[in-house]
Amino acid sequence: MTLKTVRFVALFLAAVGFGLTLAHALEARGERALTGAEWLAVQHNYYGGFAIVGGIAEVGGLIATLVILYLVRHRRALALWTLIAALGPLAMLIFYFIGNAPLNARIASWTAATLPTGWEQTRDAWSNWHTASAVAACVWLVILLVTTLRDTRAKGAGE
Repeated sequence: MTLKTVRFVALFLAAVGFGLTLAHALEARGERALTGAEWLAVQHNYYGGFAIVGGIAEVGGLIATLVILYLVRHRRALALWTLIAALGPLAMLIFYFIGNAPLNARIASWTAATLPTGWEQTRDAWSNWHTASAVAACVWLVILLVTTLRDTRAKGAGE
């Protein structure tokens, strides 16, 4: 029962993390159509909750995935795939701290009047870091789904 519960938590958090980063990746095209002042207004007003929920999903998901790894550690193939899955939220956290956090700090200090020349490079870098996170989250989610389904099928549907 513990493994099922932890898998549910990990899958839920992976889905949340993937959804948040995928949203950022998909909106990049639309953001390119905004003027600098419009884009900055979106950045300053729209994304506040993303970091909080995303941080909970990534850290909590990493912990849950590592707990799964501990619980399946004696099953070599499953443990290996779970270890690979754990690299997803770890990569997301790394991408955030080396990519998006510094960009967020820079963007937070800008106003419409102080928007620098070349702000588009920052906008695109911000989107690219989120796209990289979305890829990592997708890998994490897919591996968790596949290993859960394979393990459930191997044990039988009646459990």
